[in-house]
Amino acid sequence: MAGRYQVLDELDETTASALREDIAKRGVLVPIDVDEDGNVLDGHHRKRFADELGLDCPEIIRSGLTEEGKVEHALLMNLLRRHLGPVEWAHAFRRLAEARGIRLGTQGRQGGKTDSVAVFAAELGVAPRTARRRLRLADRLADHPDLAARVDRGDLDATRAETLARERAFEQRRAEADPPPVTRLGSGIEVHHGRFQEVLAQIEDDSVDLVLTDPPWQWDVETLDLWDDLGEFCSRVLRPGRALVAYSGSGCLAAAIDRLSSHLDYFWAGALILPGRHNEVKAVMARDSSTPIVFFSKGRYRPRHWFINSLSSPGAEKDAHPWQKPLGNVAYYLECFSEPGELVCDPFLGGGTTAVAAQQKGRRFIGSDIDPGAVEVTRQRLEGSEEGPRPLLSMEQREEEP
Repeated sequence: MAGRYQVLDELDETTASALREDIAKRGVLVPIDVDEDGNVLDGHHRKRFADELGLDCPEIIRSGLTEEGKVEHALLMNLLRRHLGPVEWAHAFRRLAEARGIRLGTQGRQGGKTDSVAVFAAELGVAPRTARRRLRLADRLADHPDLAARVDRGDLDATRAETLARERAFEQRRAEADPPPVTRLGSGIEVHHGRFQEVLAQIEDDSVDLVLTDPPWQWDVETLDLWDDLGEFCSRVLRPGRALVAYSGSGCLAAAIDRLSSHLDYFWAGALILPGRHNEVKAVMARDSSTPIVFFSKGRYRPRHWFINSLSSPGAEKDAHPWQKPLGNVAYYLECFSEPGELVCDPFLGGGTTAVAAQQKGRRFIGSDIDPGAVEVTRQRLEGSEEGPRPLLSMEQREEEP
């Protein structure tokens, strides 16, 4: 039975068995903490196993603590001593912060000027970045206790767990989604559900100023045929000299360029540089650290603005869709290749990032997706029913981001 001040969950069976075996061999090496009434503040498992084995259990009496102080002490000892997984640690860290009256995520303690997470984490000997990463992980896995438990056991990588959580959330959205064939919002925003070859057929020839999109990357005939269809579509709807900017995959890049070149003029290449751990492609022993970007135009390209062909991703922004692109990066290219009031098109909506960037930057927009889940999340982001997207940052601000 849990003790009065046992603030964390019971040890899992494997850990508990190992602790009991160690105590049987060597006794209780670290004294338990108790209050003046003998209530255990820290060391519930050591106390229980010592009693079961008939062994002495050394104690340290912590007197003069308030009820809140006893809970805080118990949490602090667990954070400092007990081997906790990242999600367990985050929950204990948050509870201890609450016990101290610290509002995590705000600047300072109750209005102070120092960063509360940084100061508090330093007291525990943990880097602030590590503390924040664990807190974010716990938040993202809050609705997936099975994934959190696997991460804490070491059975699942945290990045993979977050990916699985996002995929689950999107699959649920997809199952529940029933978007209308067309959604029209103010300021010339239009979203269609269906194959772009059909639902965007009504777009007038030579009327689109930019096609900015992220087509499927799978290496199969059906997917590569989509690149053919995309090239044919752009050759019809783009104004002369205007651009198609398309994200691609390294494995299908050559085929994508070949298919598009049948309809458009290639004029440049770029990349989205990816942070963190990179995808390993064992077949070619390559670690893929970037997403290729291809730049094509209808006829000879007519430049209007300078652009940087490669940008660094600020990190994953995939709350809306598993393959969602960073809003700031998409907005950058949208501004470089179009002007306010012009028409931007995305035939593969995905998470709707191009649509959101166009809305925020005063462009007209028309887009589509065959996936009802993609259409639904795009509609929600555009209509503001979800938490608002990240504010768009200037190039200088993006470079200053940690």
